[in-house]
Amino acid sequence: MFGEGRNRVFNFVTVFFLVLTIACLVLTAVFAAGIVPVPFLAPRPPVIPQVAVVPSPTITNTPIPPTWTFTPSKTPTPSSTPTATSSPTPSLTITSTPGPTDTPTITPTASETYTPTPTETFTPSVTPTGPTPTFTPTPSPFPFVLQGNSVVFTANFANTAGCAWQGIGGQVFGLSGEGLTGYQVRITGGGLGEGGAGVVVMTGSNTLYGPSGWEQFVAGQTNNETYFVELLSPQGTPISPTVQVTFPNNCAQNLALVNFVQTRPY
Repeated sequence: MFGEGRNRVFNFVTVFFLVLTIACLVLTAVFAAGIVPVPFLAPRPPVIPQVAVVPSPTITNTPIPPTWTFTPSKTPTPSSTPTATSSPTPSLTITSTPGPTDTPTITPTASETYTPTPTETFTPSVTPTGPTPTFTPTPSPFPFVLQGNSVVFTANFANTAGCAWQGIGGQVFGLSGEGLTGYQVRITGGGLGEGGAGVVVMTGSNTLYGPSGWEQFVAGQTNNETYFVELLSPQGTPISPTVQVTFPNNCAQNLALVNFVQTRPY
């Protein structure tokens, strides 16, 4: 671009001075236009404000003469028409003289007289003398009855099936409260057995309920089916009344406990 050898050096020097000349011309134009003060690096001298001296006023005790201004007043023009003047008519004043003041008399208020209410007198009835008749309950024709005269519903505890199970179980107790084994428990209803004939369970077959415990599975889920349970002797003779068991279709009550107790020999 700048040549070779010495020409290159001269060309570079020429360009440098040319640029410097242009810069000087630009600065001169800026100073001439007043854009930048000259010299632009020197600080400006501070401007000292000039204080104006105002002379104080001189008070002179010269009296000022009063000025009189005369304003002419308007002279009224007399009127020839007389003006009628009405005289007020005195009004009659009525003075009310108060009469004697009535003193109020306090009238006594009659008090309420309490009338007593007649109280009903209880007259005891005559109880006939003599012994109180004793009612003798009719003995059961069966030597075994339902314990507590009620079926107890509870949650299944004898297996791990939980709510996917419903059944009937219980025990059989003798006269001394001992567990009796070898007795038969017949359960019907709900389509149990072939043709609905029912099933028979032996006491003592499930000791989770006790020594004479028994249990019969009736359904794989809870329902409100009704079943009938009765106790048979080891020979198959009915020895208890038939007990009705109706499930409440509740998982917490899917096991019906039916316990039989002996009340007399047979």
